Amino acid sequence: MRVVGLTFAASLVLAVAIALTRDPEEPWAVAVFILAVGAAAGAAATWLQLRRAGPGSRSARGRTRRVRGGSAARRGTEVAAVAALLLWLRAVDGLSLITAAFVLAAFIVAELVLSARPHSSR
Repeated sequence: MRVVGLTFAASLVLAVAIALTRDPEEPWAVAVFILAVGAAAGAAATWLQLRRAGPGSRSARGRTRRVRGGSAARRGTEVAAVAALLLWLRAVDGLSLITAAFVLAAFIVAELVLSARPHSSR
């Protein structure tokens, strides 16, 4: 969990440094800013997933909830990709309500497919 926190802090510092020191007309600065914000969002989502499933957390049915590190990392990566993609679409002036809805829907469907459990044959 320490690596996730360091990733979040480093990405946030990089995004703030780029925003305060570079001209928004520089394409590389915009690209680095988008990647840094995406990485920070993904690290925050991963940290929240791992924190939510920490010791003592219970589901509605009383069972202990466990989130594996792999699924938390996958969900964090999905959040990072969504944030970076939406920011990139905004930067190239291609973001509208329809494109945002399609981007979000694609990632929601992907998460539903990846997190679905196969039915047992019994």
